Amino acid sequence: MVLAAFGFNGQVGLAFLDGRQNSPKYIETLENHLMPFAENIGGRNWEYHHDNAPTHTFSATKDYLNSKNVTVLKRPLMSPDLNPIENVWGIMSRKVYENGGQFYSVNALKTSIESAWYNLEPEILRTLIMSMEKRVYDILLKNGKTLNY
Repeated sequence: MVLAAFGFNGQVGLAFLDGRQNSPKYIETLENHLMPFAENIGGRNWEYHHDNAPTHTFSATKDYLNSKNVTVLKRPLMSPDLNPIENVWGIMSRKVYENGGQFYSVNALKTSIESAWYNLEPEILRTLIMSMEKRVYDILLKNGKTLNY
């Protein structure tokens, strides 16, 4: 599993996570891989957007984020259209597996994923962030039905 985060001003280093994740592991990942860089990538009043995976919504995770004064964007369950990182994963996946790419070691795959992440054009990330208002509007127009983002 990989944790990635980006904001208008850039992106954080990828966190490759081993084993089954739980709230304490997620909090540790946030503490080490997001919080030290959050203001740099998101500005002073940044907001955090994660999916509604149980690890993200456990009370311990919520308490941790509250203790750090992190505003978490609320969104409906099962709504990947409202999560720009899903677009990023798609872009990266096409890059990682272009030309029929196959990997014979975990390290080779990790290296390819890192290359795709660090070579993302900053303008792509900014465009995805700026698309959020329109995404919400479009979903409201479609009564919550899936979009083609």
